[in-house]
Amino acid sequence: MLNEKEKELDSKELDVTISETENKEVKLNFDDLSLEELVEKQEEIINTSKPYSVSKQIDELKISFYKKLHDLHLKEENKTEEEVVEEKINPLHPLEIKFKSGNNKFRKLKADYRKNREVEEQKNFIIKKKIIEEIDELSKQEESIKTTFEKLGELQKKWRETGNVPLSENNNLWQSYHHHVELFYDYIKINKDLRDLDFKRNLEEKTRICEKAEALLSEKSINKMFDSLQELHEHWKNVGPVEREKREEIWEIFQITTKKINKKKNEYFLKKKDMFKKNLHKKNEICKKINKLSLGESNTHTDWQNRIKELQILMSDWKNSSPIDKKDNKIAWSTYRESINIFNQNKNDFYKNRKDENSNNLQVKIDIAKKAENLQSSTDWENSSKQFIKLQDDWKKTPFVPNNLSSDVWKRFRKSCDTFFNARKKHYKEINKQRDKNLISKNALLKNVKKFKITEDAKKDIIQLKEFSVKWNSLGHVPIKSIKINDEFSNVISSFYKKLKVDNSEKEKIQFQLKVDSLKGNLKQLNSEKDFIRKKIDQIHKSILQYENNISFFGKGKGTESLKKEVEKKIENSKLEIEKLKKKLTLINKI
Repeated sequence: MLNEKEKELDSKELDVTISETENKEVKLNFDDLSLEELVEKQEEIINTSKPYSVSKQIDELKISFYKKLHDLHLKEENKTEEEVVEEKINPLHPLEIKFKSGNNKFRKLKADYRKNREVEEQKNFIIKKKIIEEIDELSKQEESIKTTFEKLGELQKKWRETGNVPLSENNNLWQSYHHHVELFYDYIKINKDLRDLDFKRNLEEKTRICEKAEALLSEKSINKMFDSLQELHEHWKNVGPVEREKREEIWEIFQITTKKINKKKNEYFLKKKDMFKKNLHKKNEICKKINKLSLGESNTHTDWQNRIKELQILMSDWKNSSPIDKKDNKIAWSTYRESINIFNQNKNDFYKNRKDENSNNLQVKIDIAKKAENLQSSTDWENSSKQFIKLQDDWKKTPFVPNNLSSDVWKRFRKSCDTFFNARKKHYKEINKQRDKNLISKNALLKNVKKFKITEDAKKDIIQLKEFSVKWNSLGHVPIKSIKINDEFSNVISSFYKKLKVDNSEKEKIQFQLKVDSLKGNLKQLNSEKDFIRKKIDQIHKSILQYENNISFFGKGKGTESLKKEVEKKIENSKLEIEKLKKKLTLINKI
């Protein structure tokens, strides 16, 4: 009879259902397949004789299909009016319709397979009951031990080769089978040596089963480890009994290893469940961040571009925070899609409103480009340069317009700027060539001037010095880096005038005249000189008023008379200085 330990094993082993033993799949990676290839792969997989063996593959394929379909919908943001109408008529993607049809076909195949399998299991149940009855009959036959034992072996082989029976009958049937096998051994007068040999073989086989179970503890795949353990349990049930003294010991070894594997499996799934929970929490938090990103105030294109970049990072984080429990997958995807849709709606509203604003901003740029085009042929290099610089500054300050709208206007504006500044560069390049020649001429003239000697005839010397100045001014401008040569010439001429035998006022008049002559054509410096003289006149006028005010405070007496005369003298000199300055101003205005 069966001992208590083996009965306990029998009960546990019956937890392995037929579907579990059939459902040994090869893990496939569907992420690299397109939607069309996934539909083809679905058709290929469902055309199998055992639907339950590919059930997990179909589930994985379904997840990959709808993930890719979702990504496709996200890319199709801009749709034509006809596409929107078509979606209302038929909201499902054509490939989704085909894919759903395949799923319906697979469910029907599973249902049909289940019905056929139940019929087959019922047939097997009848066969195994018949085998038990035949074993029972063996113990009552009076044949040779060898013949009877061979018949038992054939019946045991037939039992093993007969398929599964209904789950509800499996436990009782199996216990009945072993009960009658043990009755066979108990009631027939079998040779003890043969029985002991059978016990020995069974012990060796069960020992090998224990060793294989122990080796499973190092298996990395939890599913493979657990499935293999179920196969070993099924094998254990099909191995005959061992001697009573060894039964509990060998079963204890197998049971300990089984518990270790079950514990490892439970720990794995608890850890996996915890990971699922954390991933779901992370996905929900990411959706909250997307919602916050959608609702934040933003009035510029740059802000929205930065938001889009942040969204792409969050989307990547959401997809990478997988996997989660299948029961939460649908809700998680729904929450995620809703967050993305809100973001895209707000973004589209912003750019729709911005379209009118872009039109107005573009007109500002067009007006600037037109002004540049009207100015590009100007030869008023100085003033036009200032205007172009202002237009460039105005362009930089214009509001943002997308590149696809403003590109052509920018090219127009850039072309006008390049046309003017290239012409100006060419103009000044020619001027610089002439100035280099002027510098050579002025160096030669300066060398000649330095050789001049003052004579006793002041009038003749003045005429010569004026000729030097006229000649110098006629030679034109020199390069900026050599501008000091003009100061050198002025200093040499001034040194000659200081040596002339004429009064100082005449010298001053002649020198100022020469200075004015040298400024001919240089409006900027002439205006600067006029401003200097006017400021000087104003300063002297203020001094005169101060002097006159001071005189009004002087009392009568010998002590103040001399001081008063001194102040009056200063006033007179100041007035004479004003007259001189006015003459200089008149002289400049005549040019």
